[in-house]
Amino acid sequence: MSGAAQQDITQILEWTQEAFGDTGRARYENLISTALIDLRADPTRTGVRQRDDIGQSICTYHLASSRKRTTTGKHVGKPRHLILFRVKKDMVEVARLLHDAMDFVQHVS
Repeated sequence: MSGAAQQDITQILEWTQEAFGDTGRARYENLISTALIDLRADPTRTGVRQRDDIGQSICTYHLASSRKRTTTGKHVGKPRHLILFRVKKDMVEVARLLHDAMDFVQHVS
């Protein structure tokens, strides 16, 4: 996981904490974790999109695709973030976690 992706997660969870409290943060943190585990298990799973328009070999995976697999009981209603990643030598390299309304090209180097 890149440093930028780690910062993205920190910022996402801080914002979620402020907006939705402890319970909301726990749900969103669990959703992010579940999505990352899902990608590690199968980086070609349903919901993955090849996005060469963003960068060479970049794929996206919307957190909504893992929403029903979380373990917190109640699901995140409308997750708005995507994982931007690429697969190299059977390893998933997570570049960023970005809001779905962002200009992805601007945020991927």
